[in-house]
Amino acid sequence: MRNAVPVALVAALSLATPTAHAGYARSFEAGSLVIPMDLAYQDDGMFQAYGLVFQLLRQGVTVYWVIDPDKTWHDAPCDTAGDECAWDCAEEGSGVRCPYPTASPDFFVGAEVVWDGSGDMSPGEVIVNHGYRGGPFVIAAADADRAQPIVDAWNDPSTWDANPWARRSVMEVVTVHRTTAAFDGNVQKEMIAAPTIAVFSDGNEDIATGYLRAAGIAQSNGMEFPDRRCGGDCGPGTANPDMLTVESIMGDMGTCEAPNMDHRNGSLFTADGVPAYCQIMSMHWAVNDRETVECDGGRCPATQAECSGETFTYHGHEVVAEVRQFLQFPTHFFAECQAVNAYENTVPNPAWPFLDDEDRNGHFLTTTGTPPACPCTDGDFECVTGGCGGSDCCLPRDDKERGAGFLIAPQPNAATLQVLSPEVPYNQLDGAFGTVGGSEPAYNLSDYLGTAYIGDADVTFITGPMGPGDQDVWMTGYLDGVCDIRFDEFMRPGECSLGKVSYLGGHRYATDTPLSGNSDAQGARLFLNALFEADCVTTAGQPMISFALGGASRVDAATLPTDAAFTGSWTNAGTGAALDGTITITAPDGLEISSFDAGGTSDGTSVTWDLGSIGPVSSPTTPPAGMRALTLGFVGEGTHTIEATLTYRVGVSTFTLTASHVVTVGPGGTDVDAGPGTSMDGGTILPADDGGPGGGGGEDGCGCHAAGPSHGGAGLLVLAAIAALTRRRRRQEHRAARRAAPRTRRAARPCARRGARPLP
Repeated sequence: MRNAVPVALVAALSLATPTAHAGYARSFEAGSLVIPMDLAYQDDGMFQAYGLVFQLLRQGVTVYWVIDPDKTWHDAPCDTAGDECAWDCAEEGSGVRCPYPTASPDFFVGAEVVWDGSGDMSPGEVIVNHGYRGGPFVIAAADADRAQPIVDAWNDPSTWDANPWARRSVMEVVTVHRTTAAFDGNVQKEMIAAPTIAVFSDGNEDIATGYLRAAGIAQSNGMEFPDRRCGGDCGPGTANPDMLTVESIMGDMGTCEAPNMDHRNGSLFTADGVPAYCQIMSMHWAVNDRETVECDGGRCPATQAECSGETFTYHGHEVVAEVRQFLQFPTHFFAECQAVNAYENTVPNPAWPFLDDEDRNGHFLTTTGTPPACPCTDGDFECVTGGCGGSDCCLPRDDKERGAGFLIAPQPNAATLQVLSPEVPYNQLDGAFGTVGGSEPAYNLSDYLGTAYIGDADVTFITGPMGPGDQDVWMTGYLDGVCDIRFDEFMRPGECSLGKVSYLGGHRYATDTPLSGNSDAQGARLFLNALFEADCVTTAGQPMISFALGGASRVDAATLPTDAAFTGSWTNAGTGAALDGTITITAPDGLEISSFDAGGTSDGTSVTWDLGSIGPVSSPTTPPAGMRALTLGFVGEGTHTIEATLTYRVGVSTFTLTASHVVTVGPGGTDVDAGPGTSMDGGTILPADDGGPGGGGGEDGCGCHAAGPSHGGAGLLVLAAIAALTRRRRRQEHRAARRAAPRTRRAARPCARRGARPLP
């Protein structure tokens, strides 16, 4: 494979975070670390491997998700006589095939054991050649020494007192290998930030927290997710800040006579209107709860007029609206079992007490069906008088199917499942997938209602023998079908900037290991895949911030003391927001801080401003650019270096950018500015270099992300910002035109079989 290593450019006075550049072929050197994700070597530690990746990202280590774009899925066990896989299970060349179905390897390489979760192999033991499957995670050799202590602490409980971040109730050793040769692989996701994860306390939140505890992934405050339903101790400001209730998600709803229609004022958002989390999970929110509206804590009066003076204290449809607005950013939403119907089948209801606008639309992936007029010719539907805008029409007998979208399908036979698109990160697995029951074990589209996936998109990854559209179990797509989930969106940065939606059938999957003996735990693995496929984790959904420190490069010292102003400026040209931003400008010894912009605090040698959120390039409300200035007093001649830092957070990962400015105070002459730059909302954009995770920093200790590409200065940054805005407008116009145009179905695709109704 061709090695696609980006070329670094020399920069002056400014640093920038890495742009999106994943989905590329890369050569990894010998000494790289591999976290296997196939059952040959990770059978016991599979779930905990995701927790280790989380910690590596949190502590500033870049992790590459390496997946062969041409991989295939072998439906039968690999040792089936007459239908054997072309690859061996563990040691390549052994002739031993896996006794379970699997995908073809993502890459082959020799390695030595660093840690072994099975206990069968010793550190240093050599694996001559293995075909790593299931989407292995790779740490480049240059980062291996920095990653090794994190790996060791994760796997050794005796070190947990010194490394409390590794402490967890569920513990399995995660297998880690060190490669003995260079190898080529396809980087499908370059991950640099650990996600913040919100769990909807919908009454079945213990399903999601069970998956997260099995992985050892903690809340944003470092505490484990609870092992039971949250009860009253959940939400912002509690011991479980990432467990969100209906009331916290819906935000302030206003009063009956003056409803608040702001759909970004709940706990999914910061006070300045950008997402507070990378993703939210809802495991079994009931349709009846979605259809509930309460006023002053109880049933709303019969009319809006009778409700005067009361406040909305519970509104199910508003939860859907807040999630839809959350998905306007590169975030992720996961729903399982009945929660899938509760969201996807939501249709705005303008009548009292809902008073819905069009944003309370839950059809994230599917079109809204058109109920036929009575009489009904399908026994699963009933004639409802006035059921469709006053007209009599045929609606599903099951309330959970109304508003479809999705009908409920019976539990598929695991032996007949189709595993589609095994090259997509969401669908990385190894071994047989076992289905589970529940109120919604799978989903159907409906020919009777005329439902389809928006844009006829290919969003189904695991489905029954007649699917897609018939007994679909695992689906993922972009909100409103804006992009094809199978394509490499990273080759077109900024064009697929909306959130992703994942749906999983089945009520509760097991978390038992070894995974080879617990096929009903594979659904938990899909859940964990989705955590790291969210774009806020990868380079694709990051903020791309240029940070500069500008001012006079020479100050006339004809008279002393004298003052000069210096400005720290920033611009975000990326699709993701930066949270909790701060900027600090430090004066060198011998200089005095004369004055500074409002909002700053000074300790005598530096000034720090809290910036709040730095919006993405397309943000209509939260500024993507800004500046802060101070004036320094010079009392003598000489050359001085002024330093500045900008820190911000993505997920639970902290990033730091640094900049410096040299100024000379000398006799005669006039003040000379550092250069014209390019003005953008008051910020001065200078040539930019790479920036990266704070936690560990780059090789030079300045927080540079050495593997990231550089940005060629102010002009390119401005053009990138303008281009992103233009692309966004074009996408919006395209979506509007597509919704208005009649849809046709591609008859040659398997989707032509969509629409089977549930079996009785």
